[in-house]
Amino acid sequence: MKIVSVEPLVIDLPLENPVQTSFGEMTRRTNVLVRIETDTGEFGIGEIWNNFPSWGAYEKIATLIHGVRPLLLGEDPREIGTIHHKLFKHLTILCLQWGAIGPMHHSISGVDIALWDIIGKHYGLPIHKLLGGKLQDEVKVYASGLGPRLSDELVLKHQEMGITSFKLKVGNNADLDLQNLKRLREMMGPDGHLMIDANQAWNRQSAIHNLMKFKSFDIAWIEEPLPCDDIEGLRYIREKTGLPVAAGENIYGRKQARKALEQEALDIIQPDLSKNGGISEARIIAEMAGSFGSPYAPHYLGGAVCFAASLHFIASIPGGLILEMDANPNPFREQLFTNPFTIKDGKVNVPDLPGLGFELDQEFVDFYTIDYKQM
Repeated sequence: MKIVSVEPLVIDLPLENPVQTSFGEMTRRTNVLVRIETDTGEFGIGEIWNNFPSWGAYEKIATLIHGVRPLLLGEDPREIGTIHHKLFKHLTILCLQWGAIGPMHHSISGVDIALWDIIGKHYGLPIHKLLGGKLQDEVKVYASGLGPRLSDELVLKHQEMGITSFKLKVGNNADLDLQNLKRLREMMGPDGHLMIDANQAWNRQSAIHNLMKFKSFDIAWIEEPLPCDDIEGLRYIREKTGLPVAAGENIYGRKQARKALEQEALDIIQPDLSKNGGISEARIIAEMAGSFGSPYAPHYLGGAVCFAASLHFIASIPGGLILEMDANPNPFREQLFTNPFTIKDGKVNVPDLPGLGFELDQEFVDFYTIDYKQM
């Protein structure tokens, strides 16, 4: 059984309601998938993170085609550990030299998810079985991506699904942040879990200033209050505010994760399976965090493939708290599969079919696919 094809698949659509962050406006969603096929006709699908900016797809695709694909062709996909080691061994120094450590991790992530999908299909097992078996049949989710102008409609919609945990974007306007926090806490009541995400917007001084004003709203965690490479600063925020600090989507690989854990910078680590090296690398990070007594909560803001992989992951790897789910409309999560995810009582069922456990809706994919060679 050998890998004979590694191809990107780019699906794209404009957003009716752009998503605002501290670093810009998302006006479209561009989902980059990777399809790996073997000489036996078996195939797997993975997802390469490309939430923002949409033009970041160029670099991820180039890295996949010119850097990753030549190392994959001819390999046995069942030897996933060997492949994972090979990719990082051959590409890490090159990508440090190039300054593309992020695109390298993103591309390897998509490949890794696709390989786990192939292996599961080959042996007739869901990925959670390959990872050791389910610890839970349902995964609790929280709604994120709220703000910077809070939508009551979005909150109510997700409360009707039984979701009781919400994450609000902050960092653009302190007065608006306070207004949003007050309203969201009113809507949630005293028992709901309220998290905030600054998307690296603050410096140390402004973070302390704002967070001390926000504490009265019973904040479950503050995510990325500072630039993600300010590890010492994250620890400083923890110590000065007493608030739990979360980060991880922009902490690349086990070495950076270990540094953050060793320096006691994080209360919760948040690996993203489509960003940080796939299931294989995220598993190492989650288990390492467990040795430091830190739980993990997978970051997720992409399409259906990464969400499915994240369900298998948190259901089977000890130490998981809760899974993120973007509250904003996302056709690539809601319509990409023939059998979409359903949320009941704030939870999503973990699939039991082989591999990821879902099939792509080919009609939907064909409609939104763009020719990456013409991008």
